[in-house]
Amino acid sequence: MTTKQERSAIFKSFQSNIKRSGSFDEGKENLLALRKELSVICDYIFEGCSHEDFCKMPLKSDKTIAYYLYHLNRIEDVTSNVLIAGKEQIFFAENFEKRLNAPVITTGNEIARDGLIAFSKALDLTQLREYVAAVMDNTNEIIQGMGFQDSKTKVSAERKAEVMKSNTVSTDERAVWLVDYWCNKTYAGLMLMPFSRHIMLHLDGCLRIINKIKK
Repeated sequence: MTTKQERSAIFKSFQSNIKRSGSFDEGKENLLALRKELSVICDYIFEGCSHEDFCKMPLKSDKTIAYYLYHLNRIEDVTSNVLIAGKEQIFFAENFEKRLNAPVITTGNEIARDGLIAFSKALDLTQLREYVAAVMDNTNEIIQGMGFQDSKTKVSAERKAEVMKSNTVSTDERAVWLVDYWCNKTYAGLMLMPFSRHIMLHLDGCLRIINKIKK
């Protein structure tokens, strides 16, 4: 598993290279390499943590491992499929709505801190791992198919409306801001956040929790 510093270096290369047509393809390769390393971390988490570990919240600054993995993948599923590809979310297309046993269909931003442990205990972790893998593979395909001109495209009003219609972002003030945040970005902007930086942020949170639990 790469170090945080090594992952940061790959991210910086990606961030720099996608800005120019001549280095855009190299930037995509940087992003895919980074996402491969992030997938290794996900495997490490699923293979090294018990169900109880996934539901613990030992740090005031972090949530739970189960929540982080659910949340970051719901956001990636929504943004990659609805906003960029214009197709159905994996969550619905592959019946993860039922398979995950999640109490919500949203990104989970609206869930209060005192409800996170109960939320985490409700999730089927075997299915969560399947969902994480499916979202990763799907987004990688979208990235591979994107050209430099595509990356400069801004999210359309029609696709923004599709997100709102899907009810997968809560209207709660803790969540609804996400829609404007995403829809003010280009596709390249979404590649930066949430396809890379957002995952790095929350997986670092998972690793902090594991470090605390395993001490």
